[in-house]
Amino acid sequence: MEKPSAKVMKEALGELGKPVKLLLFKSDVGCEACDDALELARAVKGLSSRIGLEVYDQVMDRDMSERYGITLVPTTVVQGGDGRAVRFSGAVEGVFITVLLDCVRGASREKSWFPDNIRNTLRLLERVVNIRVFVETDCLQCKPMAETALGLAFENEFISTDIISAADFPALIKKHNVKTLPLILFGENIRREGHVTEGEFLELIFKAEGLKEERAKHCLVCGKASPDIICESCKVRIQAEAVDHKLRGEKLRRSDNVS
Repeated sequence: MEKPSAKVMKEALGELGKPVKLLLFKSDVGCEACDDALELARAVKGLSSRIGLEVYDQVMDRDMSERYGITLVPTTVVQGGDGRAVRFSGAVEGVFITVLLDCVRGASREKSWFPDNIRNTLRLLERVVNIRVFVETDCLQCKPMAETALGLAFENEFISTDIISAADFPALIKKHNVKTLPLILFGENIRREGHVTEGEFLELIFKAEGLKEERAKHCLVCGKASPDIICESCKVRIQAEAVDHKLRGEKLRRSDNVS
């Protein structure tokens, strides 16, 4: 698949604030996508002096692989200055090059990814929740699901996000019986296919964490009695505010690029 030019990528990236680190974990054996991943990582690094790049062998550099939770190659890690990081495993192509660049830009600016009601609710997390989003690199429906999962990881240290190009890992497709993309796994036992709203993301994250019984009978957002972790009225409000927050962010980005 043809990659965008350096000019197009630089325009998509925009101006960066604080330094961002890319870490590429690869293997010289049995990894068809590793060379392309290295080429892309070097191209992204070349877009800004504020982007650093470190390249590791998954096996030879075992300490670093364990530190960043690397189980697949190639995996590209985006890490902001606060230490929070997300992982892209497999080929980063098509619309997901833009997702990667947006991720670098957001990590550099340490932006607010979501409105206050989402960020405040996330502060109730007490244990790490792993979110894995299986995608196709040319899947437009996959893109917003990946963006939500990535943003949540940058908002809260207890969320760990992996974006996985399903076509590059047939063993995982078989293991998780992947039939429809996007597929989102929350922890080990909760799965959702297709579109998931921000309110549903919150609810599933706390289900995967194992919500304490004393909190389970009330909405985590508004505190009112509710049979659901997030009550229906709060889900509607979260969705509306999340959309508004995203639109304002896109408007600001366009303004930055013009200036």
